[in-house]
Amino acid sequence: MELQIRPLEVDLSLLKDLSPTLIASHHANNYSGAVNRLNSIRAQLATLDWQATSAFNINGLKREELVAANSAVLHELYFESLGGDGVLPSSGLSVALTRDFGSVEQWRSEFTALGKAMGGGSGWAILAWSSREGRLINHWAADHTNMLAGATAVLALDMYEHAYHLDFGARAAAYVEAFMGNIRWDAVYDRYRTAVASDAIVCGITVNALTEFRANVLDVRREEDFQAAEHMVQGASWRDPSQVSRWEKELDRAQPYIVYCMKGLDIGRSTALALRARGFNVRYLEGGIDAWSRAKAPLQAKL
Repeated sequence: MELQIRPLEVDLSLLKDLSPTLIASHHANNYSGAVNRLNSIRAQLATLDWQATSAFNINGLKREELVAANSAVLHELYFESLGGDGVLPSSGLSVALTRDFGSVEQWRSEFTALGKAMGGGSGWAILAWSSREGRLINHWAADHTNMLAGATAVLALDMYEHAYHLDFGARAAAYVEAFMGNIRWDAVYDRYRTAVASDAIVCGITVNALTEFRANVLDVRREEDFQAAEHMVQGASWRDPSQVSRWEKELDRAQPYIVYCMKGLDIGRSTALALRARGFNVRYLEGGIDAWSRAKAPLQAKL
């Protein structure tokens, strides 16, 4: 099956400090070129006599297939992330960035510094969800191939010169700042939530199961949601989901824990995964406190 070129869906007239010419050229030449190259390589592989072909040629074709495939996918991720105002609202993603980097501002400082450090070279600056570590990680990727094993990229900044030279020449740092100002965070958040949901399949627990399960219960709703609430699950105690590294020391690895958020989505899931990666026996409540309330399970006044 041939990989199909995805259209450029961003409204180029809405981009700030990134010209329509730059983005259209990038899509038509570099991204589309990668897709066409991948299809050509796979056509060659489909007709290859694997036993008669030299190891050198097999190695070269498979390497170039990986380069072209990753180039295509990372470019799609790049273009899908453009078209916003660059402002990340308070959300489960801002909670995750604060938990994993100290603050959203610290994440931004690290990510932009990584991108700027790659100026004049080649490669990608990537924000990825690591299944192994249960956290978001910034990482460097060269030649379209140095991806973090077991991780899902949620934001990709192209630092090959073709991504910026038409507008910025050698001013890679200015390009990085322009990119940051055009991020469409809802698209990034969707990719993050999908990655977390996939990993969290192994650790959900239903309201009915929880009523029969003996465990310590932690309320990990966002601070603003918790402050606005009147009730919490009976016997629970609140912990700030953006500060896991501060309060995990209070937990006992020999004890089971249940965490819940508002609706049982990315905050509860990712908190459970972060704690499980640290060696704790943790599950998250499916449906969160909303499901608990609908089931008329016991609540208490917020402590």
